[in-house]
Amino acid sequence: MPAKFHVYPPSGEPFEKTIENTATIGRTADNTVALPGNHVSRQHAIVRCHNAYQYQIMDLGSRNGTFVNDQRVIMPIVLEPGARVRIADYELVFDQVPGDQPGEHMDATLAAMSHETSHAILSVALLVCDIRGFSPMAEKLGDRRIAQVLGQWFRDIGNAVQSSGGIIDKYIGDAVLAYWPARDQVGTECATCLDVALTILELAATRTWAETEQPFRIGIALHFGRVTSSNIGQVAVRDATIIGDAVNTAFRLEGVMKQLNQALVMSQDFVTVLPSRQQLTDFGEFQLKGKSQQVRVFGLAAPQS
Repeated sequence: MPAKFHVYPPSGEPFEKTIENTATIGRTADNTVALPGNHVSRQHAIVRCHNAYQYQIMDLGSRNGTFVNDQRVIMPIVLEPGARVRIADYELVFDQVPGDQPGEHMDATLAAMSHETSHAILSVALLVCDIRGFSPMAEKLGDRRIAQVLGQWFRDIGNAVQSSGGIIDKYIGDAVLAYWPARDQVGTECATCLDVALTILELAATRTWAETEQPFRIGIALHFGRVTSSNIGQVAVRDATIIGDAVNTAFRLEGVMKQLNQALVMSQDFVTVLPSRQQLTDFGEFQLKGKSQQVRVFGLAAPQS
């Protein structure tokens, strides 16, 4: 849903910039909101729409940081109307277009959408990725450094997902939820999802925590199932949060992953659809919280020496 920034530069006239589903903020002209200046990074921050009306801002590992209401952005945070975003010497005041905010106008909008699209039931490959040991490292490194680490990490994951045709659904703390809708040939989305998971693991393997020699460890859970989305055919226009039991299962698998001390786990539903069976390890069945039936969990087999 459309929103806009009132941009107040350090010199020159203020201007407005409308943003849609996704807006990038940075020094170069190819950004949605271009802010020339040496203290602005080339890719400084990104703003994304969720739930058809809620906008999140995320710093992309910039050197000088992104501030909302004078608080440094460490994890992605929601922008409320009137929020003051400071980047270098620029101030950007966030505003949502009248009539497009939650309330009676939103109810009417959703009612109109329901006649056109209703709620779509999609089969999707799901990926949940989180950072291991994030809280103690955040305390050790401090706000400035951890904001850079997290922003750069989210930027790299986002590039890996989106370049493969996947969709970032949301960022939750240090975790990311992404998905790939099933298309004409069922199974290709799971193969792509697994390829991206392996790419993300490789990205993590090349990192250490800033100012330490400690490895940058992550965990990834993969699942396949049906979800509900209210924006069929409009994914390119705005993001719609997916909901359903499959999403809950993907996040519950994350807990099993930690229990097994594995960097990557897959549900049987995911493995069954996967077109090419790699060498996998069967970890057996687990009772996930909130699930009446047990779920069989697999991982990648250790390479033969």
